Amino acid sequence: MPETVAPGRVLGGRYRLDHELARGGMAAVWVAEDPLLSRRVAVKILHPELGVNEALRARFRHEAVAAAKLSHPAIVATYDTGDDDGTAYIVMQLVEGPTLRRMLDARGALPVGEAADIASQVAEALDHAHRNGLVHRDIKPANVLIPPDGQVKVTDFGIAKASGGEDLTSTGAVIGTARYLAPEQVNGDAVDGRADVYALGLILYEMLTGTLPFSGDSEIATAMARLTTVPDPVRDLRPEVPPMLDAVVSRSLARDPEQRFPSARALHDALDPARDSTPPPRPAPALAGPADHTVGIDRTDAEALGPPPTDARVVTRRRRPRAALALVVVAAVVAAGYVGVRALSGGDDNGSGGGTATEDAAKFTVVNVADFDPDGDEQENGDTAVQATDGNPGTVWSTERYNNRDFDEPKQGVGLILELDGDRAVGKVEVAADDEDWNGEIYVADASGAALADWGTPVAQGANLGRLASFDVSEGARGRFVLAWITRLPADGKLGIAEVTIGG
Repeated sequence: MPETVAPGRVLGGRYRLDHELARGGMAAVWVAEDPLLSRRVAVKILHPELGVNEALRARFRHEAVAAAKLSHPAIVATYDTGDDDGTAYIVMQLVEGPTLRRMLDARGALPVGEAADIASQVAEALDHAHRNGLVHRDIKPANVLIPPDGQVKVTDFGIAKASGGEDLTSTGAVIGTARYLAPEQVNGDAVDGRADVYALGLILYEMLTGTLPFSGDSEIATAMARLTTVPDPVRDLRPEVPPMLDAVVSRSLARDPEQRFPSARALHDALDPARDSTPPPRPAPALAGPADHTVGIDRTDAEALGPPPTDARVVTRRRRPRAALALVVVAAVVAAGYVGVRALSGGDDNGSGGGTATEDAAKFTVVNVADFDPDGDEQENGDTAVQATDGNPGTVWSTERYNNRDFDEPKQGVGLILELDGDRAVGKVEVAADDEDWNGEIYVADASGAALADWGTPVAQGANLGRLASFDVSEGARGRFVLAWITRLPADGKLGIAEVTIGG
């Protein structure tokens, strides 16, 4: 029989156990001293009664091997693994702080910016894992740690699936995870990184609303519900959540993996604009749960806990037009003195600059927005392009300032590329500007062209436009991408765009 696990025991001739920190279905986590490197560590120990099962021991070893391949600020580091007289253990980074599960239980729904920031950091961790050939497959609040410094830590790669590797899920039950399974996991289908995207979508939904979108009389019934039920939009439960963030959640929770974000990196990029968002002043229903933040250690789940890292948070680089920049549903608001692009049904304006928007007109969802400068240096204030579709007319994407308002040869113009949520018949585009006397064109295409010639011919155009211009798009203009192309600038050589919406 394995030696008793108790304070003072030394594992592997090195790690002296101090006290038990957490306990779960398969293992317990202990705080231990590593005298060789003079540091405290977390040691995850397989329960002795399970250690006699070689399949479970294999799964436990698999976790250590899988996690040891990963090195990222948002992932708990794995230092060592071994077997001491029948006691299987994994040595990990010690992280002081609660799990997201404990935080949600204590506080209920989180502030919008905080929820987006946590989800964005988890997406970064998942992207790193996926790029290293690992799908976590057990993303849930209990496996997300929140240290005091705010640097999120993802842990527990116990059932991670290596690309082309052996699937060890059948070696034992995955306790408490049914409510975060992706539909393809429920069906027993093949799984890739988009299953983790789905699980993170569920976590984001819970962080924003204080509840999960699916429920049932049992864990299995809850898991099965996602095969037939469409979740209520986040804004139905919490109206002050920005439309763009509601759309991020909706896309993450698409039943068909093909309709979700194609990668965790794409999800991270879509979340980035909301990380520091301040919700508009709209009434919201009261949410259950105490407001106080509880700082402590979650003792209900067997997880790796460890010290805050010194690594700086990864900074998102500027993304080009085809990258998933921001998922946005644009509010039908245009303030006088700013520019927006709105594709709406109805209306009789023809690029005259004097049109007004129809508030009840159909609108499409914009999932990407990016700058377009093919004739220049391919950069036109791209980091602020999302401000043209954020529903806030007070934030503006602006062109650079040019000495020649008609640009210089061979530059024909600059603009914005907007990607819709599917192939759409575009009927009307409305533009409101922060200045007058400018010219513009609208293009619609199935693919985002790298050069203006790739977009074909304009489907609408206008000259000497004012602060609010409306374009009727040629009949039959259909595609997933819309290019708002500026061919002449106002007299001061610069133009700003505050909003972009698209509809039929």
